[in-house]
Amino acid sequence: SPLKVHSFRWLWIATLVSNIGTWMHEVGAGWLMTNLTTSPVIVALLQTATSLPAFFLLLPSGALSDIVDRRRYLMAGNIGMCLTAVLIATLTLGGLINATSLLILTLLMGIGAAMIMPAWQSIVPELVPRSELQGAIGLNTLGMNVARAIGPLIAGVLIARLGTGAVFICNALSFILIITVLLRWKRVPPEALLPPERFGSAIATGLGYARHSPALQATIIRSIGFYFFASVMWSLLPLIARVLLEGDEQTYSWLFASVSLGAIGNALLLPRWRRYLDNDQLITLSALVFAVGMSATALVHNQWLAMAGLTLCGAAWITVMTCAQMSAQTALPNWIRSRGIAVFLTFFMGSLGIGPVVWGSIAEFTNLPTAMLLASAGLVVASLFTQRWPLSSNDSLDHNPSRHWRKPEPVLDIKPQQGPVMINVRYEIAPQQRPEFLAHIHELGKVRKRDGARFWQYFEDAARPCSFVEVYVVDTWLDHLRQHERISRQDARVQERIKSLLVPGTSAVVSHFAHPMPSHEPKHS
Repeated sequence: SPLKVHSFRWLWIATLVSNIGTWMHEVGAGWLMTNLTTSPVIVALLQTATSLPAFFLLLPSGALSDIVDRRRYLMAGNIGMCLTAVLIATLTLGGLINATSLLILTLLMGIGAAMIMPAWQSIVPELVPRSELQGAIGLNTLGMNVARAIGPLIAGVLIARLGTGAVFICNALSFILIITVLLRWKRVPPEALLPPERFGSAIATGLGYARHSPALQATIIRSIGFYFFASVMWSLLPLIARVLLEGDEQTYSWLFASVSLGAIGNALLLPRWRRYLDNDQLITLSALVFAVGMSATALVHNQWLAMAGLTLCGAAWITVMTCAQMSAQTALPNWIRSRGIAVFLTFFMGSLGIGPVVWGSIAEFTNLPTAMLLASAGLVVASLFTQRWPLSSNDSLDHNPSRHWRKPEPVLDIKPQQGPVMINVRYEIAPQQRPEFLAHIHELGKVRKRDGARFWQYFEDAARPCSFVEVYVVDTWLDHLRQHERISRQDARVQERIKSLLVPGTSAVVSHFAHPMPSHEPKHS
C-alpha cells in the first residue's frame, strides 16, 4: 500500500485535513453569500471565483513547479492561503464582510489553489514507487471525496451552533498541519542531466505539446463536454437548498454530503466497473446518470429524493474525474507531465468557472428547475457528440525514454544557449514506398513539434525524386539536446517505420546547423 511510505502517508493525512477545511469553507462561503444576497448570479459567481483563476494560472504554475524546488513552492502557496483564510475569518467575526469582499477573498483563495495544484499532482511519483503510483492516485481521489463528505457535515453543525466565522477559523487552522509536514519533508530533488528550462520557454513547450498531442486533446475535449454542464450542480447547490427545498444550513450540508457519499461509494466500486467498461463507456454512462440525478432534483421538490438524485450526480462526477485524470496521466511522458496536467486542468477549471455564470444567468432570467433541466439535456447531447474523441487508446502509449538517438558530436564549439538550431534529416525512399512515407512523415512531424520544434517541414529534391529532406528548428542547442532525452519508445516506433521504407543499403543522414554567435569586436576609444 502507498500508505506504508512514510512521506506519502503524512502528506496524505495533511492533505485530507486541509481538504476538509477547504470544503468547510465552500459550505460556509456559499451559505454566507445567500445571507448577503439572493441574486443567483452573485451566488454562482462564488464558484467562478474559486475555479476561474485556474484557467489563467495553471500553466504558469505548472512551468514554475518544473523549475523551482517544489517543496518550498508548496509551502509558500499554503502559507498564502492560510493568511487569506485568517482574513476571511476576521472580517466575518467582526461583521465587516459583504458580498464584494467575500468574492474578492474567495478569488484570492482560488488563485492560491491554482498556483499549487500542478505541483501537488507532480510530487506523487516522487513519493511512491512506480508500482504504487496508480494506488496513490486512487487514494488521493478517495481522500478528496472523504473530505467532501465530512467537511460539509462539520460545517453545517458549526454554522448552526457557532456561525460561519467558526467555519472559516477551522479552515485557517487546517493549513497548519500541511505546512508542518512540508517543512519536515526531506525531499531529494531528481537528478537533472540538463539545466532547467527558462520560464517562458517552459510555457511555450507545454502549450506546443498540448497542441500536437491528440491523446491529451481528446482528454480535454471529453472533460469540457461533461464539466461545463455538470457545473450546474455546485454553482446552484446553495439555492437548491434554500429556495427549491426551502431548507436551512443543515439541508445544504446534507445535500453537499450526499454528492460526496455518492462519489466515495462509486470510487470504491470503480475498479469493478473497469472490468466490463472502458473509459469512453464509463464517461458516456456517467453523463446519462448525472442527467437523471439532476433532472430528478429539479422536478421533485423533496429533500430525501433530492439527496438520492445528488448521490447519483456525485457517483457520476467522480467516475468522469477519475477516468479523465488517468487518461491525462497516460497521455503524458514524465518530462512534460506537470505542464501537460496544467493544460488539462486549465480547461477543466475553466469549465467549472464559466459554466456557473451561464447556469446562474439562466436561473436568474427563468428559474432554478429550468436551468438544471437545460444543463442535463445539454450534458446528454455533449456526451454523445464527444464520443468521436476516444480515450481508450491512451492506455497503450509507451512514454519511457528510448535513448536511441546518438549524441551529436559537432566540430564547432556550440554553446548551450546558441541558436536557433536547424536539424536536417535526408531520406532516400524506395519509389513504391513513397505514399506510405508521406503518411508516416506527418506523424513524425507531430513528434518533433511535441518535443520542442518551433518549425517543421519536409521537402522533396526536385532533381532526385523520392529523395526527401526533413527540416525542423529549435530555439537553442540545449533545446535540441533535450529532444534527445525526450524521445520516447512510442515515438521511436514511428521512426522505425520510416526507417523500414528507406532504399536498402541507405540510412537517414542527419545534419546540424547552428546560428553563428556574433563576433565581439574590440572597442575603439
